[in-house]
Amino acid sequence: MMLRTTEDARALLRSAREVHVQRHGAETFAPGTHLPIEPAAERLGIRPGSLRYDNAAEVLEKDEGAIEWDESARYHVGNAQYLVTERGLAMLRGGQEPDPPGSGRGKKHGC
Repeated sequence: MMLRTTEDARALLRSAREVHVQRHGAETFAPGTHLPIEPAAERLGIRPGSLRYDNAAEVLEKDEGAIEWDESARYHVGNAQYLVTERGLAMLRGGQEPDPPGSGRGKKHGC
């Protein structure tokens, strides 16, 4: 079950990037960009608001640190408002992924 959720989460992130790029172009996809999570989920056959959707979004936000809730949209009605993080961009590039926020790993200690 966890493997499927992780796969769904990563597919959701890729799909959100694809939707954004089709709508706005690749140049505008940067940290802090609003992600079209619900249309991305629909493309994957995942119903927004379903347990599968909620679990995938939670993995991206809380476990992977790839997306974050847009605090400026806390009173927004409708689509969930998420932003892509630097970690999310690194995951999409397939390169070195920074450590998740709060992990305490990757910090340099020195004089």
